[in-house]
Amino acid sequence: MQKNQFFLSIEIACLGFSACNLTPSPQKIVDQSIHFYGMDELHFKEVSFDFRKSHYSADLNDKFWFYQRSFTDSTSAKVKDQLSTRGFVREVNGLVTPLSSKDSLKYAESLNSVVYFALLPLKLNDDAVEKKYLKTVMVKGNSYDEIEVSFKKENGGSHHDDIFYFWFDAKDHSMDYFAYSKGGNRFRAIDGLQKVGDKYYFQNYDNFEYKGKEKLPLSDYHILFEQDKLTKLSEINLENIKIK
Repeated sequence: MQKNQFFLSIEIACLGFSACNLTPSPQKIVDQSIHFYGMDELHFKEVSFDFRKSHYSADLNDKFWFYQRSFTDSTSAKVKDQLSTRGFVREVNGLVTPLSSKDSLKYAESLNSVVYFALLPLKLNDDAVEKKYLKTVMVKGNSYDEIEVSFKKENGGSHHDDIFYFWFDAKDHSMDYFAYSKGGNRFRAIDGLQKVGDKYYFQNYDNFEYKGKEKLPLSDYHILFEQDKLTKLSEINLENIKIK
């Protein structure tokens, strides 16, 4: 009797171990998605694009990354914001402009945010990112892998306590939806792919919010989207994308 119980315990343990092994790897899903967009070949490249009357560029050198935004302000002054591993600098008409710590942080975060979202899902492999597989869900009749993303305090920036939710198509691993709380709860849904060159893809999005009275968790926003309970706020369109 004791022998039978022993082998039964082993079988149960093996079944439990197998079940654990069946849980999809969030890292593998993200890597597959990055490959889907060709972004695994963007390292040491420079990506440039136009977004809302500003021109952006991002030099993706692992050891010394460099982001830049150029635009003309309301006074017709030529403004150039630069963010790198060395910090943030603003130039106005070619001259470095002194800024308060508050303004420097605000402009740096604004620049970083646009580049960050433009380079998803590649940025999900940054050192500060922590990924957790949650479950498989259905959205608009398709199966999706739901992944929660949080950030380590070290190298996670001033918004290291933010939580993101991403929904990856279970078949082709495209990143079709994501939700975040920065600046208010938002949900983005893919609104077309842009092919750049012969291997790279970037996405445009529709940006939504929920205006209902009840407070719902971000992880449920894909349900609200499917039920047409989200209100469209804006369109996120990248233009004139170039890679060199």
